[in-house]
Amino acid sequence: MSRPQVKLTNTVLDGKAKETALEEAAESLARNSNTIMIDDEAWITAEMIATGALSPCTGFMNAEDYNSVLHIGRLADGTPWPTPLSFAVSGDRNQEVLKNLKHGEVVTLLNRNKEPVARITTEEVFEYDREERAQCVFGTTDKRHPGVRSIYERMGDRSLAGKVELMSRPHWGAFEKYRLTPEQCFDYFYNKKGARTVVGFITGANPVHRGHEHIHRTALENNDMLLIQPLVQLAKPEYIRSEYRIQAYETLLNKYYQRDRALMNPLRVTYIFAGPREAILHAIVARNFGATHFAIGRDHAGVGSYYGDYECQTIFDRLYDGGSKELGIELMSFNEVFYCARCGTTATENTCPHGKQYRVAISGTAIRELMRYGYMPPKEVVRPEVARIAMQGIQPKGLDENGNSIYPVGSIVKKMFPFYLVAKRLGGKLREKPLSWEDLKLEDVERALMDVRENSDRILKDIARDTEQQFDVNREVSACWLDEAGEYSKERQEHMIKALEEKVEAADPEADNRMFQSRAEAEKELETAKHVHHSMNSKGVDPKKLQWNPLKYDEYR
Repeated sequence: MSRPQVKLTNTVLDGKAKETALEEAAESLARNSNTIMIDDEAWITAEMIATGALSPCTGFMNAEDYNSVLHIGRLADGTPWPTPLSFAVSGDRNQEVLKNLKHGEVVTLLNRNKEPVARITTEEVFEYDREERAQCVFGTTDKRHPGVRSIYERMGDRSLAGKVELMSRPHWGAFEKYRLTPEQCFDYFYNKKGARTVVGFITGANPVHRGHEHIHRTALENNDMLLIQPLVQLAKPEYIRSEYRIQAYETLLNKYYQRDRALMNPLRVTYIFAGPREAILHAIVARNFGATHFAIGRDHAGVGSYYGDYECQTIFDRLYDGGSKELGIELMSFNEVFYCARCGTTATENTCPHGKQYRVAISGTAIRELMRYGYMPPKEVVRPEVARIAMQGIQPKGLDENGNSIYPVGSIVKKMFPFYLVAKRLGGKLREKPLSWEDLKLEDVERALMDVRENSDRILKDIARDTEQQFDVNREVSACWLDEAGEYSKERQEHMIKALEEKVEAADPEADNRMFQSRAEAEKELETAKHVHHSMNSKGVDPKKLQWNPLKYDEYR
C-alpha cells in the first residue's frame, strides 16, 4: 500500500475570513445571543475536525448520519465511520440556545476566557436516546463503564449538527513543540523523507513498554517510517500523567530507535472508552495523519472486562466487508507480547513454544499498578530509563493508611507474573496445584518481582554456559576454574572409589547391616560411586573425538 488517498478537510479560518468571523462573533457576544461556552474537550474536538484529523467529517453529525453510524458504522452516504460525532453540550442555558436555533444560524463557541474560538453553522438540532447510544457505541448500558457514564453525566439532551470552522487553536502547553497537522505529517513523510509506507501507532495512558517496542520494531522491519501518537488529553486520574509519558517516549526513541525513522506526534483527544469501535476511529485518524498501515495490539482501547481479547482487531472485518482496507489503511494485528526467559527476548504465541513458567507478561495496567505500589518494573517489561520517568508521573504512591491500593494486588501477579501462579519459580517445576490470584498478598508480588530481577537472565545464561563448557574445543576462553574444580572433584571421587573397593574386599558376606555392613550393600555403595564418577567430565568434549575428518588443514586451501 502506498501513500493514503484521502482528501483532508480544512476549515481553519485565516485572513479575511477569520477577521469577518471574529467581528460577527463580537456582535453575538455583545448581544449575548447564540454563544456557547465550551470546555477544552470540545475545543480540541473542533480543532481536530477543522484541521482534517477527522476527515472526511467537516462538522458535527446530523440525525441521519448519527443514526446510520450508530447502527451500521457508516455515514449516510456509505462512508465507513465507527462512532457518532456529536455536539451535545450540557447545562440549561446551552440547551436553551440549541432549542431555539434555526437552520443556517451561526453559533459562536467561546473558551473559558469568553474568547471566540470556533463557530458552527446550524444544519439541525435533534434529540437522541442515551440508552441507544450507549448500547450501540459501547455494547453496554452499564453506567460503571466510563463511556456510558459520560453520556449521562456530561451530555445534554439535544445535539447540534453543522459545519465547524476554527478561529483560534488551543495552546498545547508542554506538547506544543510536537504539534503537527495532518497536512504537515503528509508533507514530512512523503515529501521530505520520501517514504512509501508509514505505520501508525496510537497509544493510551500507560507507560511505553517492551510490548510496544516489539510492535514498533516489527513494523519498522518491513516499512519505512513509524508514526507514534500518544493520547495526551483528558484521562482518568489514576493514569500516568501525559507529560511523563511523552518524556518516556522521548527517552525510548533517542536511546533505542533509529530516530529519523520514527515521528512522535501526540493527539490531544479525549478518551471515549469505546473499545473496539474506538480502534476503528484511531485507524482512521492515523490514516489522516499519513499512515498506510495501522499497528494494533491485543486490547486496544479496552475497558476492564467489557470486551473480549482481540475484539478490537476482529471488529474491522465484522463491521466492514472489506475490513480495514475499506478505510484506506492496512491493519497490522499483533498477538499479546510477553517476555520469555527461555527465549531471552520478547515474543508472542506465534513465535514462542515455551510454557507459562518461563513468561513475564507485559500488561500496561499491571506496570502502572506495580509502580503505584512503589516498585520499579523489571527491565524485561520496561526499559529502566523509561521506567524512572514513568514512576514520577503516577500518583498516589504506595499504599494508604490501611495498607490498600486502588488495584487488587493479586491482579498484578496474574497480569505480569503468570509463571508465579503455575511454577515454583521462574522456569522452575510446575506446582501440583496452581495458585489462585485472589488469595495473593503483597509479599507474593515482591517474591515474583525479585525472582524475575535475579533469574530472568540466568536461564538462558546457564544453558549457554553449560554448552560452552562442553563444546569450547579451544579451552583458552573456557571457565578454567570450572575445569579445575571439576578435575579435582573427579580426582577425589576416584579416591572414594578406591576406598570403597577396599571396603568391599574386606566386607563380611554374612553381615546383617546392623552391627556391620554386608558385602552386598557395600557393592551397591561402590556401584553408586562409580556412576557418579562416570557422569563427571571436567574437560568438556574431547577435541580429538570431534576431529573425524583425516584431511590436514592445508589440504582445505
